[in-house]
Amino acid sequence: MDPNTGRSRGFGFILFKDAASVEKVLDQKEHRLDGRVIDPKKAMAMKKDPVKKIFVGGLNPEATEEKIREYFGEFGEIEAIELPMDPKTNKRRGFVFITFKEEEPVKKVLEKKFHTISGSKCEIKVAQPKEVYQQQQYGSGGRGNRNRGNRGSGGGGGSQGSTNYGKSQRRGGHQNNYKPY
Repeated sequence: MDPNTGRSRGFGFILFKDAASVEKVLDQKEHRLDGRVIDPKKAMAMKKDPVKKIFVGGLNPEATEEKIREYFGEFGEIEAIELPMDPKTNKRRGFVFITFKEEEPVKKVLEKKFHTISGSKCEIKVAQPKEVYQQQQYGSGGRGNRNRGNRGSGGGGGSQGSTNYGKSQRRGGHQNNYKPY
């Protein structure tokens, strides 16, 4: 479905129980659906980028980079640790981003949703690009917003009493491209 109009985009996907059924469909010369000739094709899986970055929420801002590196280094080799700062107070925020060199450590870390690091119960999630996170926060996507006029809240956060007048809100003062979902 088109998220803007709510109308069908003119294609769909069917998951068959066994692969032989797919071949039967493709072997048949002509297919009709609701009086229209349709052209079935085998769907191709999209190549996903490997997931190497995680979000660690609920972390005590006093936890040192060494302690974080020591804990997560047990899962695999760490490429980078981002320790976001609050621009107003210039103090560390209660979350970090960790990028591993490989995808496998991320899978191992995510086997448990919560980890205790430096005395804090922390929630671990796959890091999401900032744009994805903001779409989920402000509802500027199709899901459930079809009859909303200008979709979303114009990016200004509207009801928070801000005086940004249509400017996007800055969520956190750090410059990376990832936020939790």
